[in-house]
Amino acid sequence: MNVSLLVLWALAGWCGNEPRRWWKWPPPPPPPDPWWLIVVDIVGGIIGGWVYSTVWPEGAGDMAIYAAATSLGALIGGVLLHSVVNLARGGAARG
Repeated sequence: MNVSLLVLWALAGWCGNEPRRWWKWPPPPPPPDPWWLIVVDIVGGIIGGWVYSTVWPEGAGDMAIYAAATSLGALIGGVLLHSVVNLARGGAARG
């Protein structure tokens, strides 16, 4: 397990933020997430990146392409875990 991949997965999980509505000017700021929900995003990103790299292990290809592919899994993992936690606390899932 590479430490730089863990950091990349954590950042990708954290970056799964809700999109702003661009058709309203100026767009209203979204309500801030509690700090523990950001930690949930980071943990989901690490889990998603690990699962992606376990299902599709690194081949003989380029390490940069492998890191980019696993960051997609980390982003999906962060958004998915955030949605599950948000549904558990009675909120709406991310769209």
